[in-house]
Amino acid sequence: MRIFTSWSGERSKAAALGLRSLLQDLFEDAVDVFISEHINPGEAWAVRLGRELEESEFGIICITQENVHAPWLLFEAGAIAKEFGTSLVVPYLVDEPSLISGIASPLGQFQHVQADRAGTYRLVESINKTICPTPKPIDRLERFFSRWWPDLQETLKGVQGANPTRAQRSDRELLEAIWHRVDWLYREQIRFRESGIMYLPGKELKHMQNLSRRPSMTYARSGTLQAELRHLRDLGLIRNKRPIGELPEHFRLDEWVYLTDKGIEYLRESEPPKVAGAGEAGADPEFL
Repeated sequence: MRIFTSWSGERSKAAALGLRSLLQDLFEDAVDVFISEHINPGEAWAVRLGRELEESEFGIICITQENVHAPWLLFEAGAIAKEFGTSLVVPYLVDEPSLISGIASPLGQFQHVQADRAGTYRLVESINKTICPTPKPIDRLERFFSRWWPDLQETLKGVQGANPTRAQRSDRELLEAIWHRVDWLYREQIRFRESGIMYLPGKELKHMQNLSRRPSMTYARSGTLQAELRHLRDLGLIRNKRPIGELPEHFRLDEWVYLTDKGIEYLRESEPPKVAGAGEAGADPEFL
């Protein structure tokens, strides 16, 4: 079953990516989740959007405090409603309903759920009922959901903790913050901008390189590491064989995660060609 997921803004996108990972872990090959990051640069977005809607059977709209009135989100919601009707479309409220100042039309016509455990399970139940011809038995669905939910819960904590309404800063503070951010992005991403390759932080790229070159190396669990692995998973670059929240204190990398086809292609495109006779600079630590 094809699921169309609409988002607008970075927090909404992060929630959509995390939700996609949960649905893929729960339903495996039974669902294919499309989000608009899959539209390639230069591709005719209107044509692709129409084709994706035609091929989809269920719609999810990830709503936050800052995007509830976003024109693009409302446009996609209207297109989804026209294609599916209202029974197969679920607004997913990333923020508390009290923070969202009314659900604007056409969003108000749908039955929404909250991005918490109970609301997410209601969404999962709706999707399961739509899967034909073999939905999962309820007891198995509950068991699988209980196992994989903690990973999405951690992703949502980071999204929901990033409050968009911050205390007002002076013009000088804002300009300095913008300058430092732009300067950092310029220095860190110049090669990726030129090549058109997605940027990854150095540690996350290193995890992928380890999976490719040293898959059996031993890692030490940490909260930062778990967040990095969840991010790579949500981007579709790796898949985890078991919930990331169940990582032991020390673990072998390839026993828990593996590179997807997208991840293998990313490494192929992002790494410069090796020079004959040149060795790798430096040695990797045995524990990360």
